Amino acid sequence: MNKTFLLLFSALSLQACAFGYFAQGSLSDVSGSLRGKAYPGSLGGGRFVLAGSNGLSCDGTAHPPRQSPQPGSCEGESGDGVLRCTDGREISFEWQARTCRSFEGRGTDARGNRFEFQFGRR
Repeated sequence: MNKTFLLLFSALSLQACAFGYFAQGSLSDVSGSLRGKAYPGSLGGGRFVLAGSNGLSCDGTAHPPRQSPQPGSCEGESGDGVLRCTDGREISFEWQARTCRSFEGRGTDARGNRFEFQFGRR
């Protein structure tokens, strides 16, 4: 496992406790945005939860990065994950680190509906 990634998410875990991370997403077939929190994992990867005003909630798991283009930095790292929602949909997604404190991603469900998200420190 990438040592930089482990250090990053350990540091983010401590910072998340103190500052919190926002999470925001959207599904192309659902009106309005989904909002919630991101919880970086202490051993890499992480989790985020999103909820909409219509009662829909989703739980995402981001797997550790598959690619780290800048040794010693988390910028540009990318990986994949899975989002599961209370309406039964499951979406595989790809994520990328814009900076060491902000991430974004996208995926598509089985019906072709797009999912996009971002999370980071406020």
